Amino acid sequence: MQHVFVFDSEILARFSNSRDRRLIFLAETLCHMDAQLKTRGGRLLVLHGNASEVIPKLAVALSATGVYSAEDFEPATRARDEVVRKTLPATTRFVQVLDHLMRAPQAMLKADGTPYKVFTPYYKLWRADMGPTDYAEYEVKDKGRYANAQASFKAAEAADLKRIDLDAGPAQLLAQIGYEYTKDALWRVDDVPARLSTFIDQKLAAYPTARDALPTIGTSQLSPYLRFGLVSIRECVRAAMEKGGGEKWISELGWREFYAAILYHFPHVVYQEFNAQYRDGAIPWNQDEKAAKAMFSGQTGYPVIDAAVRELLETGYMHNRARMIVASFASKDLLLDWRLGEEFFAQHLMDYELASNNGGWQWAASTGTDAAPYFRIFNPMLQSKRFDPEGIYIRRYMPELRGLSTEDIHAPWESPLTKPPSYPMPMVDHPTAKDRAVAVFKAAGHKMGGEN
Repeated sequence: MQHVFVFDSEILARFSNSRDRRLIFLAETLCHMDAQLKTRGGRLLVLHGNASEVIPKLAVALSATGVYSAEDFEPATRARDEVVRKTLPATTRFVQVLDHLMRAPQAMLKADGTPYKVFTPYYKLWRADMGPTDYAEYEVKDKGRYANAQASFKAAEAADLKRIDLDAGPAQLLAQIGYEYTKDALWRVDDVPARLSTFIDQKLAAYPTARDALPTIGTSQLSPYLRFGLVSIRECVRAAMEKGGGEKWISELGWREFYAAILYHFPHVVYQEFNAQYRDGAIPWNQDEKAAKAMFSGQTGYPVIDAAVRELLETGYMHNRARMIVASFASKDLLLDWRLGEEFFAQHLMDYELASNNGGWQWAASTGTDAAPYFRIFNPMLQSKRFDPEGIYIRRYMPELRGLSTEDIHAPWESPLTKPPSYPMPMVDHPTAKDRAVAVFKAAGHKMGGEN
């Protein structure tokens, strides 16, 4: 067997930042995997190009009897995989396995054969249907099963495929596909087992409440590793089940699968509101570029919002509670089109997955499935005081506000004598903005003959 990874040029076209830290993370991962494979007698073959063309060409070049991959459930990648399936030689099998999720979306249906639209009944089935064999660990018996890597490399190059050399390290790897390398100490790729065990042993029990505290890390922060396959969903569930007391964390993993199922069964959510009554201009979304720029550069005048945005820009991550506060403020207080927020997160989140990101933004905007009611609008000051009472999180990412007292830091505009002149006044008055959003959504509901 020959392990292969393709930098799909069709996917990379969306991410134009030459220093995208996710590509750095991926480069480190591939080099780490290659080193591990070497100890087992194999190598990783890395190619660059349109994957729907590269894989069939490689299959011919290697006279492959089979192509094996993890099944992908996003609309674009499903279409890509179907092209591969149809383009492969008739003598080459195309086999996809369930790896990224515990349950395939097409297997999670109601009794009448239709997909779930509400999380709770979906999760009850997802959880009840889970047994030890679903998350058991199996030994890979790979001794003597690896192809001659050098022969594979030569065959790929002879087929005019662009092979990426891993031997010079991640920096040179990225240079070969047009990206730049900067060492990222925040997201290591060689300590994943330790990250999982530390969370399970030290933080799992407190997770139900600690996960909302902004100043501390009460979550696992394993989502980037789940996204890129460095830890599997089965490892996570198994570890939580064996430890006990991890039901809340397991349910959050269930939300990830629920949103993947929604995207699979309702692919229109990529571009449209899930809830039909809010489509086609029913909500007069704000498309103001100036407002969007202030929002997504951390200059709204609301410290907790701005701290969260800057956390994302600086680290590639945003605290889960902060994501909800930010998405609510953007889509409700500012009435910014949720698609703008979804795209902003897509460009910066280390753990970006289309299904979860889309589901989260549509949940906050009240346009999605099982979403927050349109009248549920987070008050940024109350959220700030409740989940960052001492202002520790704000001070961490907002140096211009570090000198403010704990009393002033949540709403600096209320103390004009101490507010730094460089920090802007709030873009909107929250009570006024909330009333406007409620009126807009209420009107959209009435137009369709009823409220959401």
